[in-house]
Amino acid sequence: MKRILLATDGSNFSLSAAAYLADLYKGSSDLDFTVLNILPAAPSLYREEQHDPLIRKDYAEWKKKKTEEGQRYTEEAIKVLRNGDFEESQLQVKHPEQIMGVARDILREAAAGSHDACVIGKKGMGWIDDVLLGSITSKLLEISENHPVWLVSGNEWKSRKVLLAMDHTPSAVQLARYVGEMLRGLEAVQITLYHYCPPFDEYFAQEEEGKMTKIERRMVERDEKEINSLFDEALNAFEDLGYNEKALTTRFEYGKSSSTRKISPAIIKELLEGDYGTLVLGRKGFTQATEFRLGSVVLRTIRKVDNRAVWIVPV
Repeated sequence: MKRILLATDGSNFSLSAAAYLADLYKGSSDLDFTVLNILPAAPSLYREEQHDPLIRKDYAEWKKKKTEEGQRYTEEAIKVLRNGDFEESQLQVKHPEQIMGVARDILREAAAGSHDACVIGKKGMGWIDDVLLGSITSKLLEISENHPVWLVSGNEWKSRKVLLAMDHTPSAVQLARYVGEMLRGLEAVQITLYHYCPPFDEYFAQEEEGKMTKIERRMVERDEKEINSLFDEALNAFEDLGYNEKALTTRFEYGKSSSTRKISPAIIKELLEGDYGTLVLGRKGFTQATEFRLGSVVLRTIRKVDNRAVWIVPV
């Protein structure tokens, strides 16, 4: 049984995330959804409510208003999810009060419920596109070392076509297994395993260019051999989970720039040209670093993708 946590703040972005899930998992019976709205912490003035009858009254009215808002937000999300033909028993709601901060409280709920994914609207939850300034979404990405986070934006996705971006680290096969488990049993899913190989040195002195080009060609061939081996392992993992080989393809692309600023555009170009609805990225990547760093391939890609879902998986 798969368990998915949908965090909502009542925005259209949150409802778009609900619509993505309803479309992707339409009619599925082997998963449960929890729709979560974190109720805001009381303003400092209201913390004195026990000492002042007037403040107690204002606090009661404020709390009632926020509770009703939260209930309305989750009801709207549940209404969208119902378009996926789920049983009532598959849908539940939670309205915990903020304790540590919204992002940390979301992850606390994800851990407590053993959820397989935490889903949010990309530009909801306080997303800031240009820089990371402590918004809830960016904070969630920063601290979600052990929890898959799915960011959903727009409403033009075709969610059953999936691009899985793989590097040549062993964790790439773990990434494939996660995707296989989360999409298992769904009809008409098409999955492409994709690897972008940049040159190992894009700046050659003219007198060395011929020699270095030959060396690079051998290195690219080695890279392709290594990734093909991982592709085979990943394909075996999918087939063990019951996937038909016709639903699985692989693609190796050799690029023209080693800059991380070019790797992200290459992934996005493939995403758009292939008309994929979902992109899957391993959180750690080549460095195996748990934290997001401004300028990383993953972060650059997240910030540029629109009208798609992006899964960030901690492998």
